[in-house]
Amino acid sequence: MSESLDLTAAKRPVHGGARPDQLRAGILDFSASINPYAPPPGLRRVLAAADVKNYPDPATGRLTALLASAHNLGPEQVLVGNGASELVFLIARALLRPGSRVVVVGPAFGEYAYASALAGAEVTTYLAPEAAGFVPDTAELVRLLGRSRPAVIWAANPANPTGVYLPSDPFEAILEACGGILVLDEAFRSFVDGPWPSEVLLGTGRVILLRSLTKDFGLAGLRLGYLLGPPELVNLVRAHQPPWSVNALAQAAGEFVLTRPGFLETCRARVARRRRELREALRRLGLEVSDGAANFLLVRTGMASACAQFLLEERRILVRDCTSFGLPDHIRVAVRRRPENRRLAAALAEWVRRRPGP
Repeated sequence: MSESLDLTAAKRPVHGGARPDQLRAGILDFSASINPYAPPPGLRRVLAAADVKNYPDPATGRLTALLASAHNLGPEQVLVGNGASELVFLIARALLRPGSRVVVVGPAFGEYAYASALAGAEVTTYLAPEAAGFVPDTAELVRLLGRSRPAVIWAANPANPTGVYLPSDPFEAILEACGGILVLDEAFRSFVDGPWPSEVLLGTGRVILLRSLTKDFGLAGLRLGYLLGPPELVNLVRAHQPPWSVNALAQAAGEFVLTRPGFLETCRARVARRRRELREALRRLGLEVSDGAANFLLVRTGMASACAQFLLEERRILVRDCTSFGLPDHIRVAVRRRPENRRLAAALAEWVRRRPGP
């Protein structure tokens, strides 16, 4: 199934994440999917010692070198950004022109379509079928790509908000189906058990990989992400980035967290256990819960907006209403620590008892 975006009516997307006033009021935030065991110990000390008097390194030299080494790539294949979201807009600005065609594999993060529309592109969204567990029909998607011949294909792995994690085959099929550039957002990849090495796709010369240190290491307030790609594409995107885009605190934090061996692996295992526990608890309530591979779960509660309102107003819990993703019966909930997950499960149990009938 596909649908076209009217770029004249493009609206700024809705996002998760509690407002500062909500956090001060003690709202428990399940709407933002961030590593619940982050940041690593010692980060505050590093931030306190960071040089904020002078301008940051505009080339993010040390951080870029660390990332390049971690991926066995050259520094010319890495671009650090003020969060992965900034990089989405830079990619759209660099690669798209008015009239360019874009395909978004959805349901998906709203900024792909929004950034593309702002660049003047014609956006078509392919919606993975719920009946198939939100796994895309590769043959149908390939037919769509063959017809539209997009300049850019946006996809996420794991997908957000479904959590579906795909093997390499569908992405290889996408690349074979058209001559466009595949932007593969892997913001939640660090929470996947045994992910395949997506860096191998870079050899095609038509793939950009997006990663998020924000979600991995709990740096949402600092904003830090990066992309990997062939030097030619990286340089195109870099040309559109403002100077000093990544501030000194974010660079210091990035350099610190990347030298904490074993931290992410330990967190991945703990998050996997909490994810399994939360999924089982919600399924015992009779709720349909995704088999997602990330640090969040997609839950079919029925009347998502009413459910989200109930949880916030009566149980002081903030969840992501997925109506804006085109899923008006679903919410997305982060996987948090065990006591918090139990509190969410208890609140949803009450929702199940009290929700209006069909």
